[in-house]
Amino acid sequence: MSSGSAETETVKSEKTTQESEKAKFTVAGFSYRYFLWAGRPLTRWVKLDKSLDAARMSIYPEAYASTIAFYATISAVIGAIAFSFFQVFSSLLTAIPGEVSYVFLMLPFIVLGLGVAIPTISAQNRASNLDIEVPFAAAYISVMATSGVSPFRSLKKLKEVDLLPNISKASKSIDLEVSALGVDPVAAMEHSARNLPSKEYKDLLLGYAATLKSGGDVVHYLLRRTEVMFSDKVVKLKSMIDRIGLLTEAYIAIVILAGLSFYAMYTTTFALEPFFGSVSGFGGDTFFLFGWVLLPAVSVMFLYLLDTAQIKYPITEMGAYKVFAVSLPLMLFLIFGMFISFQNSDFQSLPVVDLMVSFVKWVTASLGLVRGYESSIGLALALIIGTIPAAVAHQIYAGRLEGIEQDTSNFLRDLVENRKSGLSPERCIVDLSNRDYGKLSRHLKVISRQIQWGLPFRIIYETFRQKVKSWNALINMYLLVDAIEVGGGSPETLESLAEFSEANSSLEKERKSTLRPLLFIPYVGAVILLFSTIVFLAFMKGIFSSMGNTSMSVGDYYGILIPPLFILSFTMGLVTGKIANGSISSGFKHAIILTLVSLAAIWLSPLFTVPFESIVAK
Repeated sequence: MSSGSAETETVKSEKTTQESEKAKFTVAGFSYRYFLWAGRPLTRWVKLDKSLDAARMSIYPEAYASTIAFYATISAVIGAIAFSFFQVFSSLLTAIPGEVSYVFLMLPFIVLGLGVAIPTISAQNRASNLDIEVPFAAAYISVMATSGVSPFRSLKKLKEVDLLPNISKASKSIDLEVSALGVDPVAAMEHSARNLPSKEYKDLLLGYAATLKSGGDVVHYLLRRTEVMFSDKVVKLKSMIDRIGLLTEAYIAIVILAGLSFYAMYTTTFALEPFFGSVSGFGGDTFFLFGWVLLPAVSVMFLYLLDTAQIKYPITEMGAYKVFAVSLPLMLFLIFGMFISFQNSDFQSLPVVDLMVSFVKWVTASLGLVRGYESSIGLALALIIGTIPAAVAHQIYAGRLEGIEQDTSNFLRDLVENRKSGLSPERCIVDLSNRDYGKLSRHLKVISRQIQWGLPFRIIYETFRQKVKSWNALINMYLLVDAIEVGGGSPETLESLAEFSEANSSLEKERKSTLRPLLFIPYVGAVILLFSTIVFLAFMKGIFSSMGNTSMSVGDYYGILIPPLFILSFTMGLVTGKIANGSISSGFKHAIILTLVSLAAIWLSPLFTVPFESIVAK
């Protein structure tokens, strides 16, 4: 029995050891062990140690570089397999040239570039996110200071506040130095200020430390410093609006000029190819890369540039994105049935697909369009139908939050005035719940009932947070709750809170009103590009006929050249939403409208193209 028990224990210990070894397995450790030969020179070449420190990525530079090499190797294998399969089965997709498969061979270089760029991008995002959070953290510290709470204690309270995630991480680091290493709180705050990539954060904490050491008025300094931050935010806002305006103009100029120029060259090349041969660099393969890859990639690039130029808050309403993710398979299925089936007629005999093909042909005939527009109409319908659920979801979620930030600011101002009359904060909130504060009113009624039931303010705030996804409204309510819990909500404390809320509300209102006119620019650009292309194709149609081009019908040219413009219109709609409201989800609506506008342009095109065709025919 004893020997059997010993063997059993040995087997168990071996299994435990194996399980622990498996649990310790990490991609970085595996990469460092087997790909260090590539990671070491890469570290020296791009100086990853500095970028990793700036991004606060806790990984050894050579281990990170080895991980990049590992993923680049995996992508090279995947790219080679995809290249081989694409070469074999590309005949099934006649609209996609076989030369496009060479793009898969670029995958390892793309992965390598992204891996090197991620630390730098993360450091820049971290700095910009800190700059957004610091004024509100300063407002919180100032409000708490008016209640007698020291800045160090205020920062400790911010450790668990996910409304300010970057400030929360910095607060945890400060508290760790103080509690674990025995560092003086002021010294720990100075150390944190010097190591974080935010000038405002550095000025706030270092200025506080200097004021405290010199025996100055700390509360006055904090209040004044916060006011300066909000004033600087106005200047940054105006600079941001100017950058977005320049980006929008550059985007439209690139899309229109590049689109018109290249479409003119491709159309001319296709028309003259039967007589003079193909022109190097302007064949069907390069048009696919231009129309289906390059133009949408320009939109994606500008979406990223706009995202870096705009103010990004830590909390984002994700409801519309979730709906879009659910409806995306439907969109892809519709694209297959309504668009790809016209590019390859072999798919039209499939079940359900034949019904979608018949529907698209009926719509095309109803619009009075000639043969060749079916694939364009089908692609437009697929994009519209697949995006409608996400657009509706965005309107619902955005409608719930529309104006709630301004309503919260108005409520705080009224709360201050009522508090000055001598009423308790709780009584003031109950009395104000009967007033009309727009979208905030129904939440105030819930808060009023909870106060009357005797619930703690922390529970009341959590209930409010579950129903409201506006970051500005949440941060204001959090400041209010803490001000009441810590200092009893004195009139002076609430006055400071109301002033900061009003300043931020004014900034948000100015941002939205100033950016709203820019949304018309993509609409004008999309109409000009599509209309000019259709008119030019009509002009070339006469040339096709007069020169006796029999290698390809005009309808075939429509099926090749027009569909990419609908993809471009759709992506321009996403850019429009990003410009106007700072979120891609608001662009779902604009994407649908721009696609409909493009359909209308095609429908009305015969009114303008027939004169061109007759002129050329004569």
